[in-house]
Amino acid sequence: MNRTQYKIIAQRIFKSENQRIAVEAVIFDGLSSYEAEKRFDVPKGTLSRNVRKYKNEVDYLKNIVAA
Repeated sequence: MNRTQYKIIAQRIFKSENQRIAVEAVIFDGLSSYEAEKRFDVPKGTLSRNVRKYKNEVDYLKNIVAA
């Protein structure tokens, strides 16, 4: 998954721009969820859930393509 693909998926599943940027930092830049929450002002615990949500969406899309 590249950043362009990420942005398309993230636009669809996350309401907040801060959340999209924070999840991107965790996925592509290696930040911890905790550090990204602090850096991008995302409520505590939200980012771990959003990263999981993104990964589940990617798995779902991969399954569709493989079918």
